[in-house]
Amino acid sequence: MPEPVTYTRSAAAPKLCVVVDEAGGERAQAACAYARELGVPLYEPDALPAGFDVVLALTARRWELRVLRGDKALVGGHGVASELCALDTTSGPGRSLGQPLLKAVGIKRRNPYRPRVLDVTAGLGEDAWVLASVGCEVSACERNPVTYALLADGLRRAGESHPDIAGRIDLTRGEGVSVLRQTAKSDPALRPNVVYLDPMFPPGRKTAERKAMRVLRMVSGDDPDADRLLCAALEAATDRVVVKRPLHGPPLPGVAPTVCHKGKSLRFDVYPIR
Repeated sequence: MPEPVTYTRSAAAPKLCVVVDEAGGERAQAACAYARELGVPLYEPDALPAGFDVVLALTARRWELRVLRGDKALVGGHGVASELCALDTTSGPGRSLGQPLLKAVGIKRRNPYRPRVLDVTAGLGEDAWVLASVGCEVSACERNPVTYALLADGLRRAGESHPDIAGRIDLTRGEGVSVLRQTAKSDPALRPNVVYLDPMFPPGRKTAERKAMRVLRMVSGDDPDADRLLCAALEAATDRVVVKRPLHGPPLPGVAPTVCHKGKSLRFDVYPIR
């Protein structure tokens, strides 16, 4: 195991390291390389010193985030990972084209149209997976390197059993506003029909927010540039921009949505390109 490298971070970010747990060979080498890329220390579980808030652990099966200290509701328990095959895309409700997300991007029953979607806040990839499961080609972008590692690993594993769905998702790492500005300059024929945004919800909803999202918020922080994302998205999409928001939360500032598709606890604000 190589010597730990220096971890440089902002004052607000949790202290993080990489742990190789029950993995060997090429996967252990990949963990070592990624720790160096992140600029964080790498340890074996029995050599992990005290003082770390979060570990990005490589097990024999997957990458996962584990919270070691801080909010007691987040410490311990199952690690946070991208588990795309756990999503319901096969039952009657799971296949329904009446889901608010699918309606928001413009999918209709008895209509074969499937938009090209650019998701610039991919997170753990759940919405990108749902869109790909109904036939959309999805370009998924995630800027946080830790979240990106979880999603790339989740897509790899999900692709083993659902290669057709995984094959419709193109994952890249990048900063959303920059990606959108570059997209807006490209050939209109190659631009996405829909830009999908799912910025971090306003803080203070701990009882309603899932553990996974709270852990990701610890690692990646909030999205103070969400309004800039919306402005850039309106320049990049050819058909519409869709923004996921809490059901009773405010819309993103700047432009009022034309229509909202509501679920039980979420809504999808739609901004048509005129």
